[in-house]
Amino acid sequence: MKTKIKFIKPGILTTVQDYGRVSLQDIGISKGGAANPSLMKIGNALVENKDVWSFEFILNGPTIEILSSSTSISITGNVDFHLIRSGKKEIGRCYRTYILKEKDQIIINRTIDSVYGYISFSGIIDLDKVFESLSCNPRSKIGPRDGQKIRENEIFEISSSITDQEFKLDRIPENKNKNKVRLLEGPQFHFFENKSVKRFFNTPYEITTTSDKMGMRLMGCKIENQLTANIKSEAIIKGAIQVPADGQPIILLTDHQTIGGYPKIAVVASADFENLIQLPPKSKIEFKKINLREAKISYMLKQETIKNIMKSKVKI
Repeated sequence: MKTKIKFIKPGILTTVQDYGRVSLQDIGISKGGAANPSLMKIGNALVENKDVWSFEFILNGPTIEILSSSTSISITGNVDFHLIRSGKKEIGRCYRTYILKEKDQIIINRTIDSVYGYISFSGIIDLDKVFESLSCNPRSKIGPRDGQKIRENEIFEISSSITDQEFKLDRIPENKNKNKVRLLEGPQFHFFENKSVKRFFNTPYEITTTSDKMGMRLMGCKIENQLTANIKSEAIIKGAIQVPADGQPIILLTDHQTIGGYPKIAVVASADFENLIQLPPKSKIEFKKINLREAKISYMLKQETIKNIMKSKVKI
């Protein structure tokens, strides 16, 4: 069954995302994908998709109308939204499914104290993958439709098979201590003065308004480099914290470049990355140094938590 949907309003920046592209950094293509893959994964579990993909939106989301047939949707994140079903307005709840029919609408107002939200539809979107992925990166123009963001009045087709059953989660994700981010030492940790390192871990930094999905620019105590502010360009990863000549750190995010020539003081622990990327501009963050063993344990605990959340799915 084919379901047609129309983006009456596209939102600030709405894109198609999945888990991204693997093993392509050597040819200059970063993995990319959803900024918060756990939320995307949970949304797809709710609508019973085996092939995981979602529409990712930032801050102010889209308005979508069902043009034909019916579909099941879920919205994950901390999102203010409502629905028009059978001509009646209905306040929406995240982490549950809704059966939508022809002429029904989804109106995403905004994310609440966060940045990213996800709309998951039951079925597979009718788009050709690029490098084995549906993920779109508007900056590098990689992905279906040249990786571009969703445009006003754009129409998509989704092949779906749904039931009349709706679901919800008895347990939802929590963001405890989201402003405290755990870090591992970076490869050039020894480049920086001891006093600067102590300030880095003991004073808050503010996320600037120039941040985007490629990198998060911070403002706070200057980090003094005792060797050099430039190194031979080398491969970099998501979560790496570069320190350019001005001493203000930059955290590389999901759509980061593949190489960089600034020293890296630290790397964000994987367990904390999704909390970090959800912090809006002007938020304050604090850092805590941990070791590799602690990082591994925290990651395994997070994955176990996500599994338990997905197991809490029940019929409504």
